[in-house]
Amino acid sequence: MSLPKPNRSQIAVGVAVAIAVAVAGGLAWGFGQQLILARQMRAEERRLEELVAAEQARHDELVAQSEYVGSDEYVEHWARADARMARPGEVAVVVLADSEEEPAGEAQPTPTPASEAPSFWTELRALILGLSNR
Repeated sequence: MSLPKPNRSQIAVGVAVAIAVAVAGGLAWGFGQQLILARQMRAEERRLEELVAAEQARHDELVAQSEYVGSDEYVEHWARADARMARPGEVAVVVLADSEEEPAGEAQPTPTPASEAPSFWTELRALILGLSNR
Protein backbone atom coordinates (compact mmCIF):
# COMPACT_ATOMS: atom_id res chain seq x y z
CA MET A 1 0.00 0.00 0.00
CA SER A 2 1.34 3.35 -0.92
CA LEU A 3 0.69 6.59 0.84
CA PRO A 4 -1.26 9.25 -1.01
CA LYS A 5 0.79 12.17 -2.21
CA PRO A 6 -0.09 15.43 -0.51
CA ASN A 7 -1.14 18.16 -2.84
CA ARG A 8 0.18 21.71 -2.78
CA SER A 9 -2.63 23.13 -0.65
CA GLN A 10 -2.07 20.53 2.08
CA ILE A 11 1.68 21.32 2.15
CA ALA A 12 0.94 25.05 2.32
CA VAL A 13 -1.47 24.52 5.22
CA GLY A 14 1.09 22.36 7.05
CA VAL A 15 3.84 24.95 6.59
CA ALA A 16 1.49 27.75 7.68
CA VAL A 17 0.52 25.81 10.82
CA ALA A 18 4.19 25.11 11.62
CA ILE A 19 5.06 28.80 11.18
CA ALA A 20 2.09 29.85 13.33
CA VAL A 21 3.11 27.41 16.08
CA ALA A 22 6.71 28.65 15.95
CA VAL A 23 5.62 32.30 16.12
CA ALA A 24 3.17 31.61 18.97
CA GLY A 25 5.85 29.66 20.86
CA GLY A 26 8.37 32.47 20.40
CA LEU A 27 5.85 35.04 21.60
CA ALA A 28 4.95 32.93 24.64
CA TRP A 29 8.63 32.43 25.51
CA GLY A 30 9.33 36.17 25.14
CA PHE A 31 6.30 37.04 27.28
CA GLY A 32 7.51 34.63 29.98
CA GLN A 33 10.96 36.22 29.94
CA GLN A 34 9.40 39.66 30.33
CA LEU A 35 7.36 38.45 33.32
CA ILE A 36 10.50 37.08 34.98
CA LEU A 37 12.35 40.34 34.33
CA ALA A 38 9.45 42.40 35.74
CA ARG A 39 9.42 40.28 38.92
CA GLN A 40 13.19 40.76 39.35
CA MET A 41 12.85 44.50 38.81
CA ARG A 42 10.08 44.75 41.45
CA ALA A 43 12.28 42.90 43.96
CA GLU A 44 15.20 45.22 43.16
CA GLU A 45 12.91 48.24 43.50
CA ARG A 46 11.80 47.11 46.99
CA ARG A 47 15.41 46.56 48.03
CA LEU A 48 16.44 49.99 46.78
CA GLU A 49 13.45 51.65 48.50
CA GLU A 50 14.58 50.09 51.79
CA LEU A 51 18.12 51.40 51.21
CA VAL A 52 16.79 54.87 50.42
CA ALA A 53 14.67 54.83 53.60
CA ALA A 54 17.68 53.79 55.70
CA GLU A 55 19.87 56.47 54.15
CA GLN A 56 17.12 59.07 54.62
CA ALA A 57 16.96 58.18 58.33
CA ARG A 58 20.77 58.46 58.52
CA HIS A 59 20.58 61.84 56.78
CA ASP A 60 17.98 63.06 59.27
CA GLU A 61 20.20 61.95 62.17
CA LEU A 62 23.20 63.75 60.67
CA VAL A 63 21.19 66.94 60.13
CA ALA A 64 20.00 66.83 63.75
CA GLN A 65 23.56 66.24 64.96
CA SER A 66 24.83 69.09 62.79
CA GLU A 67 22.22 71.42 64.27
CA TYR A 68 23.19 70.31 67.80
CA VAL A 69 26.90 70.84 67.15
CA GLY A 70 26.14 74.34 65.91
CA SER A 71 24.16 75.24 69.03
CA ASP A 72 25.36 77.07 72.16
CA GLU A 73 24.33 74.04 74.23
CA TYR A 74 26.94 71.85 72.51
CA VAL A 75 29.64 74.50 72.86
CA GLU A 76 28.99 74.75 76.59
CA HIS A 77 28.94 70.94 76.96
CA TRP A 78 32.24 70.64 75.08
CA ALA A 79 33.86 73.43 77.08
CA ARG A 80 32.89 71.89 80.43
CA ALA A 81 33.34 68.18 79.65
CA ASP A 82 36.20 67.99 77.18
CA ALA A 83 38.15 71.22 77.66
CA ARG A 84 37.50 71.32 81.43
CA MET A 85 36.64 75.03 81.35
CA ALA A 86 34.53 76.97 83.83
CA ARG A 87 32.51 80.14 83.62
CA PRO A 88 33.80 83.28 85.33
CA GLY A 89 33.14 82.95 89.05
CA GLU A 90 32.91 79.13 88.96
CA VAL A 91 35.59 76.79 90.24
CA ALA A 92 36.62 73.84 88.07
CA VAL A 93 37.09 70.71 90.17
CA VAL A 94 39.62 68.15 88.96
CA VAL A 95 39.54 64.72 90.60
CA LEU A 96 43.01 63.29 91.12
CA ALA A 97 43.81 59.58 91.19
CA ASP A 98 44.22 57.91 94.61
CA SER A 99 47.82 57.73 95.80
CA GLU A 100 47.31 54.10 96.88
CA GLU A 101 46.88 52.94 93.31
CA GLU A 102 49.97 51.89 91.41
CA PRO A 103 50.94 54.04 88.46
CA ALA A 104 49.90 52.62 85.11
CA GLY A 105 53.46 52.83 83.79
CA GLU A 106 54.90 50.00 85.92
CA ALA A 107 54.87 46.53 84.45
CA GLN A 108 52.94 43.91 86.36
CA PRO A 109 54.62 40.50 86.59
CA THR A 110 52.66 37.86 84.76
CA PRO A 111 51.66 34.88 86.87
CA THR A 112 53.17 31.59 85.78
CA PRO A 113 50.97 28.50 85.73
CA ALA A 114 51.60 26.13 88.64
CA SER A 115 51.81 23.08 86.42
CA GLU A 116 51.37 22.57 82.74
CA ALA A 117 48.89 20.00 81.44
CA PRO A 118 50.59 16.76 80.45
CA SER A 119 51.03 16.11 76.75
CA PHE A 120 48.93 13.65 74.81
CA TRP A 121 51.71 11.05 74.73
CA THR A 122 52.30 11.30 78.49
CA GLU A 123 48.60 10.75 79.15
CA LEU A 124 48.48 7.83 76.70
CA ARG A 125 51.53 6.17 78.30
CA ALA A 126 50.02 6.62 81.76
CA LEU A 127 46.73 5.15 80.57
CA ILE A 128 48.40 2.10 79.00
CA LEU A 129 50.74 1.42 81.92
CA GLY A 130 48.07 2.14 84.50
CA LEU A 131 50.02 4.98 86.07
CA SER A 132 48.20 7.75 87.86
CA ASN A 133 49.16 11.41 87.56
CA ARG A 134 47.50 12.33 90.86
